[in-house]
Amino acid sequence: MPEEILIDTETWGTRELLEVITSRFFELGNEGSYPNSWEVRGLDGKDVSKQLEELNSHLDTMGLVGSLEETNPPVLIISRIPQGSNVMGNYQSLLMWAVMSVFLTMAGSHWVSEYGYDSDSSGNGEIMNSLIFFTLPILVTLSIASYCRVLIARRFGIEIGHIAPIVFPIPTWWPFGIVGAIGQRKLDMVPIPSRRALGSIELAVPLVLFTAGSLLTVVGLILTPSSPPQLTGPPTVFETSLISGYLADSLLGEHLEIRLQWLHPVGISGVGLSLVGWIMMLPIPGLPGDRLLHAIIGPAEMRSGSTQTSVFLIVLFLMVVVFATAKWTPWVFLAFVAAWQRFNPDNLPQPIVLDEQSGLDERFKSRFVAVASVILLAGLPGSVPSYEMEDYIGGISTEEWPEEVGFSGGELQVISLNLEPEGVMPVSGWIQMRIEGSRSQEWVLSTDCSDLPETCRFDGVAQSETSVLDISITPPEGNFSNHLLKVLVEVSGFEVEHEILLHEFSSRGLIGPFWSLSGGLDKPIICTNFDAGDGGNIFVEGAYWETMNESNLTSGIQELCLRGNSGAIQSSEIFDSQGRSFGPVVFLERENSTEGPWLISIDGSEPSIQVTDGQWKIPTGVVSSGDILSHSDRGSPFCPSSEIAAQVDTGGNWSVEMSNYSPIRLEGNLSGNGSIGIGGEGWLAICGTDGSLASFRIIAGPDVFVSTEDSSVGHSAILLNQRIEADTFYIFNRGSERIGLSLEWHGDSPQSGIWEVSIGDWIDAGDSYFVEAVSNGSSTLERALWVTADDSGVVVHLSARCPSEGCE
Repeated sequence: MPEEILIDTETWGTRELLEVITSRFFELGNEGSYPNSWEVRGLDGKDVSKQLEELNSHLDTMGLVGSLEETNPPVLIISRIPQGSNVMGNYQSLLMWAVMSVFLTMAGSHWVSEYGYDSDSSGNGEIMNSLIFFTLPILVTLSIASYCRVLIARRFGIEIGHIAPIVFPIPTWWPFGIVGAIGQRKLDMVPIPSRRALGSIELAVPLVLFTAGSLLTVVGLILTPSSPPQLTGPPTVFETSLISGYLADSLLGEHLEIRLQWLHPVGISGVGLSLVGWIMMLPIPGLPGDRLLHAIIGPAEMRSGSTQTSVFLIVLFLMVVVFATAKWTPWVFLAFVAAWQRFNPDNLPQPIVLDEQSGLDERFKSRFVAVASVILLAGLPGSVPSYEMEDYIGGISTEEWPEEVGFSGGELQVISLNLEPEGVMPVSGWIQMRIEGSRSQEWVLSTDCSDLPETCRFDGVAQSETSVLDISITPPEGNFSNHLLKVLVEVSGFEVEHEILLHEFSSRGLIGPFWSLSGGLDKPIICTNFDAGDGGNIFVEGAYWETMNESNLTSGIQELCLRGNSGAIQSSEIFDSQGRSFGPVVFLERENSTEGPWLISIDGSEPSIQVTDGQWKIPTGVVSSGDILSHSDRGSPFCPSSEIAAQVDTGGNWSVEMSNYSPIRLEGNLSGNGSIGIGGEGWLAICGTDGSLASFRIIAGPDVFVSTEDSSVGHSAILLNQRIEADTFYIFNRGSERIGLSLEWHGDSPQSGIWEVSIGDWIDAGDSYFVEAVSNGSSTLERALWVTADDSGVVVHLSARCPSEGCE
């Protein structure tokens, strides 16, 4: 018969065992709502927090741990120590450090080679400089942060292990390399003795990263040169934190913004570390900032429904703001992660604080809040911490140049133009300037950079080596209407034109530099501003123009518009330096006096050429050997300052496609037929060897031009839509189809037979037609003769109007 097994009915269960053990340290009261929980107070009046430490020292070998809830009286709960807190072992941690070091070196080598730090006086190569200037600063900082965290935790009797870096090695997506850090143990699974211990541990890594990152940023900026490296592509521009920017600005001044465009790898590592440290301080579940918030507020308060609702609403609001305003994609991703963590309370990690009852001393709470506030405010990154500068190669910036300059009493004025590059690379080029307006020839221009009054050369203008161009301007004597100072900046590929309005403070009459044209050249309407002073009646001299609004003007500045009859613009016999036709003479009549005359030209009335399919065949007699042709589809006509131009041999047939501001020089005997591709808009300038300039507006239309009988007249051979002084001329149809020819009469002359003209019906393709138009009758008639051409055909216009005092 087998031996009987005796069962001791007095054996303790787990609850009885824990109750006996706990009673050695606490006086037990009522049982709590959780298993193995009691209301307690310290044995013999001792501090419950001290007693909890002694109890946990005893329970640790049993795999148990006690915690105190923040209630009155405190409730002690004994539970098992959480399992699964270990993320990686020591060997895995070392391996991760090694792999991430390689990734950091890969990312750093990109910046070393990109900004020309791949070789120096010591002979170090790209990889070595990447290790020294990028990998080493980050690894040393993370090592210091890791050891600080470990030492602080050990001070509170906790083993939490080291951290390992997380690196994203594609600098074109994430330029900083370092993304974050991961610990050997999950802090959310490690029992923390107190709120003070929790806050101290969680502050360690963000504080070290922020402090070291800020210092490294400043050091990197000091190491960065102010002159740009030899860039092979768009540079990445960085933005520093507030504290780093303030410190660097006090040391570098205006050079700070320049150096951030090609920041030294040490500085890039610093920006990345301070950015990661700042992000860690955000109250996002799973990050140190959220656990620090638990330490400051208290786990019990954080678990309350009202607190969770408030945090939920704040995060929701911030997420909407970030999604609506963020210009940097990582901010959107960060807002999404923060919202996702908050919106999933089942996955919300909560730190395990064993002694909630003792709370947090106000001294430590103030310190935690102060340090966190400093990191979040002083470490605030830029709205776009890094971005690629697209227009890193450019010309001269004209944003700060003046828009207008006033004159008084004929005094000389000096205009200072700052020469600063738009991009980051040094630029060289030319500056041309000229004054346009009714009395442009009476102004005096001079500069401090050249013997030539209207041309200036500049070389090597960089962000750190800017220059200033001083232009001295002396206005004409007496009153004058507004004029324009046009400044052309010639930087190859980045030409830009800037206009400065020159006006007199006490000017009266026509104010604008030009009449603005609308309604076309056949029935033009021209307008400008007019200062009538105390008021008066407008009188317009000439037979072709009349006022559109009331001729009796009230006081002050108002718009004056004139309507022209057919031939109004073509009847003008005077032109400004750019070939614009002048408008009529205007007077202002008062009771006992007449003010004026005022005379300004009409913008848009310049000579023009018509181009078919973007190609224009150069007529015989228009150009000479040695002339330079220049073209652009924007701006105003200018001759190039440089003598460098592509040479074209005109001894045989030739054709050239012209781009903006790419001049060509005609060489040879001009015996060949030539054509240029200039598009259907813009301007063409013919620059003579004697410094002359003939400019033409480019208009899309039938390729028709008018020439006098003698082709040796040069540039005056092109007379389409312009006044024709000769009695005989040729109309050339250079298109591929026959075009109609007709005659139109305009005017109000009561006489008949005032023109003697005969004309055909067609001009064949590639042919010409000889026209003879002889004026007869009264010599007092104001006459105009011109030719127009459009898709409907060629029209010869004849106009004769009685003068303002009437016909004879």
